[in-house]
Amino acid sequence: MRNFYKRITYMLFVILLPGYSFLNAQKFNNEIPIPYLMTGNDFEIDISGGQHNFDPNGTVSEINMNVPLATYCYNKTGQPGNEQMSYLGPTLIFTKDEHLTFDIENNLPDGANTTVHWHGLNIPGEMDGGPHQVISNASNWAPYFNVIDQVQTAWYHTHLMDLTTEQVIRGLAGLLIVEDPDNDPLYSELPTDYGENDFPIIIQEKGFVLDSTTTPPTATAIKAGEKPGNGPYTLINGVVGGYLNVPPEIVRLRILNGSPRKMFHIALSTQLQAPSDFTSMWMVATGGGYVDVPRPTDSTLMSVGDRREFLVDFSQFSDGDTLYMSNLSVPQDANYGTTKGDALMAFVVDYGLSSSNPLTSIPANLVEYNLAPGPVFQTREKELNGTGGSGNVWTIDGTPMDLAVINDTVLVNTKEKWVIHNATNKSHPFHIHKVQFQVVEYEGKVGMIDTTATYTYPDLPDELFGYKDVQLIRPGATLTFEARFDSFPGPLQANWGYMYHCHILTHEDTSMMHQFVVVDSADFYTGITSIPGTERLSIYPNPADDVVSIEGKFEESGVLRIYDIY
Repeated sequence: MRNFYKRITYMLFVILLPGYSFLNAQKFNNEIPIPYLMTGNDFEIDISGGQHNFDPNGTVSEINMNVPLATYCYNKTGQPGNEQMSYLGPTLIFTKDEHLTFDIENNLPDGANTTVHWHGLNIPGEMDGGPHQVISNASNWAPYFNVIDQVQTAWYHTHLMDLTTEQVIRGLAGLLIVEDPDNDPLYSELPTDYGENDFPIIIQEKGFVLDSTTTPPTATAIKAGEKPGNGPYTLINGVVGGYLNVPPEIVRLRILNGSPRKMFHIALSTQLQAPSDFTSMWMVATGGGYVDVPRPTDSTLMSVGDRREFLVDFSQFSDGDTLYMSNLSVPQDANYGTTKGDALMAFVVDYGLSSSNPLTSIPANLVEYNLAPGPVFQTREKELNGTGGSGNVWTIDGTPMDLAVINDTVLVNTKEKWVIHNATNKSHPFHIHKVQFQVVEYEGKVGMIDTTATYTYPDLPDELFGYKDVQLIRPGATLTFEARFDSFPGPLQANWGYMYHCHILTHEDTSMMHQFVVVDSADFYTGITSIPGTERLSIYPNPADDVVSIEGKFEESGVLRIYDIY
């Protein structure tokens, strides 16, 4: 089923729950919307404002959220009004090896600028959609690129310098799926009927400050640069208190933590309060693609920006049974605010549903998994700094983000090792653009494990296994990963930079971000590009030593800029 919402009549849902207390128990009576699909090779996207009801059936009692609130959203240009997203965006399907073109128009209210970042994809720096690629209000952006990534679940979201938090909170995010139906041997072995047995689950924290002076009330806007307070309510695909009807078969859940700050420790249980008995979830993919074998787990810690794919066998339950996505505790150092409720959402098994191609068993094996080939060309060490709080900033290596500064220069088609040390007292989800990395070592506390230990590939816990672009680093821990920086070299210019940063958006917006460029050998070894108006210089010795000599002739005065490319 590929429409915006699955229209399934489900009357008096809360009455059917056994032992339901109208006074104390959470309500789950908002049907979870399924974003419609955009497919093909040419994508026309409108970025605009909307009016969205986060609680259409009144599950929250302490405040009235059952009203239209001002939001941002993405939509296919020309999408019929009654099918448009009013919050978030449609799910984009990119086909591997295809050439894609885009026409993206910024029609946001209040004259707001924005960007569209393709989180998780290996594409040219000028098409990455980071802070350099600003789409001015009332203007268009027309990126284009070839899809070279493996099959995976990625996402797209705004990445506007200093204002990412505000715009993501307002709704600028959506799921992105890379498919390869003709060449992926697992395409027919896993659930792929979108909205039938293959479901997007976008988790977000949300706080609501309602302005009672207007009718209906509106959400108070976050001021530029202001950190949001705790978001105590949890949205799934844009609604609180949501339920999803699922068929009695093996279902695929593509889970994204699209929150600005919070980690979520999730599990599935038939018990709403104080769950102790959990249903197995089989992890089949991380953010960068398939893992080696389905990996069963009772619970998983979803860090901000991360995606994981799970198979869940709902055939073991009776018609009408309800399972909850439990909201379990997270480590104190990864706790960025309390969350209301014992669960994030409910799944209701419906024997009246079935998918077009039901999966009857979980595959024993998925793909062969090894470290990416080639020797390590270079090792880089980074340190996450800061204490947060009023007046303080989070940084990398003690220096703030500067869009004009290239922090690292990488030689294209090489493999590098990065060593990231968390010198702060809080957990940080480290994210890097362009590449999918593989963890080779982790020292410290990891995931939900509070024991300090050293983990080395291939003996890694599931938390560290697979291709990734985001990994949570607990305080005092050191993450070491390897990644190949293949394809798409660009000029040695900052506006071709890729970001690496903490994906807690308030930390990113308060300077815990740097950038790197990927260049060919000529630029990497000389550090000089052919720029009109400059002369080619001779620099010796090459390779350089502690002392270098520079020889050249200029007819006019100017500025000589020297980059440290290591």
